[in-house]
Amino acid sequence: MNTQPDTPKTVITLDMICQQKAEKLAEIRASKQRITDQARELFHPSEVMGGAKLLTNNFSSGIAIFNGVMTGFKIIKRIRKFFQRK
Repeated sequence: MNTQPDTPKTVITLDMICQQKAEKLAEIRASKQRITDQARELFHPSEVMGGAKLLTNNFSSGIAIFNGVMTGFKIIKRIRKFFQRK
């Protein structure tokens, strides 16, 4: 005869689901706060910098953005030339 051993079955109640949902929501909110804090530290370092250093940092960031845009345009131009050849 095929008799299966008695295994305890876990009963999941609505209260347990609500409790787990609340815990996961709290974890998500904590993660969101950590991500926001890290982004603020990365992109807003001006709160701790002085006047000259702030100006230099802004100028350097502007040059980096300009350089990235120009490189992107050059890449797009070369790709278009490659596909337009006959």
